Amino acid sequence: MKLLILAVAISLAVLASGSYVPSTKFEAKYADKEFLFKQKFFFEVLRNIHLPLKYDEYIPYTKTWVSDETKYNDFAQVAEFFDYYKTGAFLEKGELFSIYNEQYLRQTYAVFTFLYNSADWDTYYKNMIWARDNINEGMFIYVLHLTVMHRPDLQGIVLPAIYEIYPYYFFNTDVIRTINYKKLYDPKFGFYGNGKYNIVYANYTATYPMDYYNNFYTEEYLNYYTEDIGLNAYYYYFMMDYSFLLGGDKFGLIKDRRGELYWYMHQMLLARYNLERMSNYMGTVKPLVWRFPLKTGYFSLLSYWNGVPFKSRDYNYMISDESYFKLDWINGWEAKIRKIIEDGFFVKEDGTRINLRLPESVEFFGNLLNSNVDSVDANYVGYIEVFSRLLLSGNDFNAYKVWPSALMQFETSLRDPVFYQLYERFMDLYYYFKRFLPSYTYEELNFNGVVIKDVTFDKLMTYFDYFDSDVSNVLPMQSADKYFDYAVFARQRRLNHKPFSYTMNVMSDYTGKAIIRAFVGPKFDRFFDLQFYKKYFFEIDQYLVDFTAGKNTFVRNSRDFYWSVKDRTMYTDLYKKIMLGYNGQEKFALDMSEAHCGFPDRLILPKGWTSGMPMQFYFIITPYTAKTYEQGYQYDKTFTCGVESGMRFYDSLPFGYPFDRVINFNYFYTKNMYFKDVFIFHTEEMKMNQTY
Repeated sequence: MKLLILAVAISLAVLASGSYVPSTKFEAKYADKEFLFKQKFFFEVLRNIHLPLKYDEYIPYTKTWVSDETKYNDFAQVAEFFDYYKTGAFLEKGELFSIYNEQYLRQTYAVFTFLYNSADWDTYYKNMIWARDNINEGMFIYVLHLTVMHRPDLQGIVLPAIYEIYPYYFFNTDVIRTINYKKLYDPKFGFYGNGKYNIVYANYTATYPMDYYNNFYTEEYLNYYTEDIGLNAYYYYFMMDYSFLLGGDKFGLIKDRRGELYWYMHQMLLARYNLERMSNYMGTVKPLVWRFPLKTGYFSLLSYWNGVPFKSRDYNYMISDESYFKLDWINGWEAKIRKIIEDGFFVKEDGTRINLRLPESVEFFGNLLNSNVDSVDANYVGYIEVFSRLLLSGNDFNAYKVWPSALMQFETSLRDPVFYQLYERFMDLYYYFKRFLPSYTYEELNFNGVVIKDVTFDKLMTYFDYFDSDVSNVLPMQSADKYFDYAVFARQRRLNHKPFSYTMNVMSDYTGKAIIRAFVGPKFDRFFDLQFYKKYFFEIDQYLVDFTAGKNTFVRNSRDFYWSVKDRTMYTDLYKKIMLGYNGQEKFALDMSEAHCGFPDRLILPKGWTSGMPMQFYFIITPYTAKTYEQGYQYDKTFTCGVESGMRFYDSLPFGYPFDRVINFNYFYTKNMYFKDVFIFHTEEMKMNQTY
C-alpha cells in the first residue's frame, strides 16, 4: 500500500513553508467531534509523562497491544517489533534516553513502525495507550511526535509545545526545584485561585569562561538567544519532520529536497547566530578544530526528570586515549568527503556514477553528508554528525547505558556553543562542494522589465519582554477532573521586536506572478566583500505577488513573513479550547495559529544596539513558474505545513538563491535586486507578553 504522507503543523523554522498565515486568507474551517477526540487524546496522554495514566477510559488498554495481524498495514515489520520487545532488551521506563545511541535508535524505529503501521485510528489509539505506559518516556515522546507528523490520518493535529510537554529540557534546574518546593510548602500552589503566585521566574544562568578562540566576550552574552525556548523547539521540530530514520521516498521527504533543505536550515541557523554575536560586539564563530584540549566547555545547568544533571564538558576538554580511534574515523570520513568533492563524482555500489558538478547534485550530496536513510553509502563516508556529537559528549554509540549531554538531545543542542563551531566545520564541507558549481549567469539572475526603485522601512526596534510557559507537567496532576483548574507558569525574559512593515516600489513591463525573497545581513564596506559575507545573510521572507505593467507598490508586514511563526498558546489554555469544542460549547478553528513549522517570529531580527546597529536587507524578484506534482498531490494550506508534499516552496530555485554559489561580480547586481541600509535599535524597555 503506497503511503502518501502529509505532515501536520510541523517543522522548520528557518525553512518552514507553513509560516503563520492569517486565517482571513482562507475559508474558515472548524474541527468536528472526531477530530477533537483525537486532539483531546494527545493532550491527555502527554500529561505527566512519568506517571501512569489517570484517565479511566484509557486504563483498559495499558496492559496489551493489538495482536490481530489484520489490523496492520505491514505486519512483517510489526511482528519484528513484537519479537524484539519480548526479548526484554528495550530501554526501561525512567532511564535516560537519546536517539544518538545505536540500541535506542533501533528500538525507537521498531516502536515507530509498530504504531505507524496501525491500519486505523482505533488500532493506533489502543497501541498508543499501551506504549504510553510501557515504553520509555523519552522514546515515547519521540515516537509520538514522529507518528503524528507523518501519519496521513493525523493531518492537522496540534500537539502541545515540546517545552511544555517536557520542561526539563528547556528550563534550568533551579526553576524545576523551585516549583517542587513551592508545591511542597503551599498546597494551593498551581490552582487557579492562587493567581499570580503560580508564577516562577526563569533566568538564563549558564556561565562560561573567557573564550579567546572565538571572541573576547563570553558566551554568556548570548544565553538569552541560545537558550530561547522557541528557538530550541524549532530545531527539535525540524529534526523530527526530516528525521534521519525515515526514508525520503516512502515518506515523501524526497519531494521537499530533504538533503539540500537540511544543510540550508543549518546554514540559516549559523547565519542568525552570527548576527546575534555581532549584536553583542562578538566575532563570527570559527569552525571547530579537532585539537585537544578543546577550550570550549559547557555546563548547561539542566537536569533530567530524576535530578541527574545533563552531562557537562569541561573547559580544556580532553578525550580519553580509547577515543582517539573515533577521532581518526571522523577525520577519515571527512577526508573521503573532500576527495569526493574534488574528484567531482561519486560511484555507487551498483557502478552508477553521480556527477557532482551538476547543480541538481546538491540533493545527493546533502543526503550523503547527513548520512540519512536516503544516503547511498553511509558506510563509506560514515556517520560524521553522530560520532562528532558523541565524541564531544564523552559517550559511545553502542553503549549499554548513556549519560546524555546537551548535544545528544535535539531540544538542547543549540544551547551548547560548540554546536555552532561543529556545524560551521560541516558547513565548510558544504561550501566547498558549492564552490565547484557554476556561478549564476546573468540570465539566471536578471528579470527583464522588472526594476526595484526603492524600499522604505518602519523603524526597527527590539526589546525584551516576559513570556509565560505552562510548566504544569513538572507537578503531578491532582486528578483528571482538576485539569481545567491547574497551571504553573515559568516566566522568562525573551527577545522580541516591534511589528514593522516595509514598502517596496517596483517598475515593471511584466504582467503576471513573481516571487520576492528578502534577507537580512551585516553591513560591509565594499561590495566585493559580499563574497565573504553572503553566508551571514538570513532569509526572513519569500512571497508571491502579482505584477501589472507600470508602477507596483507592495507593503509587507513582519507578522506575515513566510518563514516565521508566532508564539504558541499554552498547554492548559489550548486544552480548554479543545474541551469546549469537544463539548459543543464553541468552535475549534483549524488554522495555522498553532503552527510550529517556522522560525520564531520574535527572533527574526538580531538584538541590535541602543545607538542603532547598521545592517542591510537584500531583496530579489524572480519569475514565478508553477510546478507540477505527482498525481496532482495537494495539501490543505489552512492548517498544515505541507511537509512531504513537495509543495512547501514556491519554486524549485536552490535554497539560499542567489547567495548559495560563488558570485561573479561582472554581472551579479541586476535591476531586480536591491540592498537597503537599515539600523536596528534596541531598548531595555521591558514588557509583559499578553499573547503567549
